[in-house]
Amino acid sequence: MSQPGQEAVQLLKEYIRINTINPPGDVTAAAKFLQDILEKEGIPVELYWPDKATGRVNLLARLKGSGKKAPLLMLHHMDVVPVDERGWTEEPFGGAEKDGYIYGRGSLDMKNYGIVQLMSMLQLARHGVKLDRDLLLLAVCDEEIGGELGAGWMVENHWDDMAPEFVLDEGGFGTERFFTDDDRLIFSVGVAEKQMLALNLSVNRAPGHASMPPKESANFILAEALGRIAAYETPENLTPVAKEMEERLGGLEDTLYNSAVKRNTISLTVLNGFVGDPPKTNVIPERSEAVLDCRLLPEQNKDAFLKELTEVINDDRIDIRPIMEPKQESVVSSYDSDLFRVIEEETVAIYPDSVTLPHLVIYGTDSRYFRDRGATCYGFFPGPVHMEEYSRIHGNDERIRTKSLKNAAEIYCNVVRRFCEKG
Repeated sequence: MSQPGQEAVQLLKEYIRINTINPPGDVTAAAKFLQDILEKEGIPVELYWPDKATGRVNLLARLKGSGKKAPLLMLHHMDVVPVDERGWTEEPFGGAEKDGYIYGRGSLDMKNYGIVQLMSMLQLARHGVKLDRDLLLLAVCDEEIGGELGAGWMVENHWDDMAPEFVLDEGGFGTERFFTDDDRLIFSVGVAEKQMLALNLSVNRAPGHASMPPKESANFILAEALGRIAAYETPENLTPVAKEMEERLGGLEDTLYNSAVKRNTISLTVLNGFVGDPPKTNVIPERSEAVLDCRLLPEQNKDAFLKELTEVINDDRIDIRPIMEPKQESVVSSYDSDLFRVIEEETVAIYPDSVTLPHLVIYGTDSRYFRDRGATCYGFFPGPVHMEEYSRIHGNDERIRTKSLKNAAEIYCNVVRRFCEKG
């Protein structure tokens, strides 16, 4: 096969230049971009419109195989998070290439995945590779706000059009000084992810003039409870995936990321206790509320966790209400598979000194919808990403190394070809 790297660089720049911020979530132009490229190569494409009025569309492309084996689906989301341009040194939707990097929102999350997936499909089509299984490319809307009209909607309404045995999605990178404090290059492959549980905490008390504070006020009651939560350290609980990570690496360093791999986490993300806009400084508000973003280990029962947190808060004056919760405990994909072994072999062929390991993803991805239906899902991007680069995801000056993208395109193409081609 020809080398797909340089074409991937050009296509990623073009993809980045399509503004797909969500909200508002209009990805029509991105879907059209992918559709035009695929159909020009003779690859059939179908568009699915969960909400045409807002430009929310999902794209499914297919290379037909013999049907001897069930499909492999390559999944990515077209939408990206908003940007504050004041913090960027490059145009967020300019697709600039500078000093060995491609800049732009989505360069790591996750238009880079979309382009290496696209190149894999194009390479197989161009070279007429005969397949034992259908190869699908699914580009979805709405992942950045939960995925209900994207992957969730497709699984709920069009499962029979896909029915994959395996899914390749986001949730894995080549990392350095990420899991360990040495320079080993470690390729993580996401096989599980934490459950998302968001809780609203609220308390109501009589409002009044700030010059005459009551014995009890909503803000102070909530502040005391939040203080107890902040002081609470959730217990370490190594899941089988985390144990496998430790075994393959000889241990996990004491970092914020690894800490989240080993335990449930609680983050305070919203705090609101004031009256007026702008807030009045001399008014004691009637209501105070906060939102906790909790990420639970795959095997964690949400009701048991909620009971544990209620005991930590220890204040029946506070109302605790879930505003987002998992439908069921998270499914862990087996990493004892031919696809996982192909990933290991093709990655080490380009990076001989690297280590590949299964990985517990500490955030949510669209894979959860497919795992719930029995598909084996791997988060996989075979390109090195330093922690400094990783920290730019959802932040300023998001960027990817040009060389990393080129190598990722080559590895991805080789993995997909080996796994899908006729034996």
